[in-house]
Amino acid sequence: MVTQSNSETQMYQVTWIILNAVKHLHVGKIKLAKFLKGSKSKLVKPIEDEAVYGGLFWYDISTITGFIEQLKTIELIHKKAIPESPYNYSVFELTEAGKKVLEEKKEIALRVIKEKKPITVGESEEETLKLVHDRKTISQIAKERNLTESTIHTHCFRLIVNQQLSSADILPDGTIQKITDVANSLSEPTVKAVKEKLPEISYDEVRCVLAEKGGKK
Repeated sequence: MVTQSNSETQMYQVTWIILNAVKHLHVGKIKLAKFLKGSKSKLVKPIEDEAVYGGLFWYDISTITGFIEQLKTIELIHKKAIPESPYNYSVFELTEAGKKVLEEKKEIALRVIKEKKPITVGESEEETLKLVHDRKTISQIAKERNLTESTIHTHCFRLIVNQQLSSADILPDGTIQKITDVANSLSEPTVKAVKEKLPEISYDEVRCVLAEKGGKK
C-alpha cells in the first residue's frame, strides 16, 4: 500500500484552499494572494471575514502568486473581465474543472517555485570592469581595490552574465578551452561537475566560463 507524505498532502490542501477562496471571492491575483497570506492591508480588509482568510499564511506572497498562476495554467481557475470596468479589471473564478476538483477533493499538487533574482551589476562591478579594460589581471585588481581575488571573480561573473565582459578578457585561452571541453562532454555541465574533472582550475574560473556558455551553477 502506497502512503502519501505529509508534504504531498499539504500541497493538495494548498490547491483546495485557493480554489475555495476563488469560489467565495471575486478578486484579482494580488488581492487573492494577500487574502490567502492573511495580510492586514486595506486592500484585504473588506473581505478578511471570508472563508480561508490567511489559509496560506506560512507562504510568502510571491510563492502564493506562483500557486495561483499554476492553477490558471492547468485551467482550474480563469480570469473573468468585469463588465464596464473603467480600468479593464478582471477577477478569478473557478472553471468547471476547478469546481469538480474542489467538490470531489481531487488531489492536485502544486509546486513551490522560487523566484530567481536577477544577477545585477553595481558600482563595484563597474569599477572592476574599468580595471579589466586597463588590461590588469585579477590579482592586480584585487590588490589595487583591497579585495579578495574571489570577490573580483564574482564581479567578473556578474559582468559576464550581463554580457559586459567575456571570459577571454580575464582567463587564458588554455583554461577556457579545458573548461569548455569538459563541459561539452557532460550531459549536465554544472560548476561542481566540471570542477571535479579539473582540480587544477578554480571554482571561480569554471563559473565564469560556464556563465558565458550557458551552463548551470
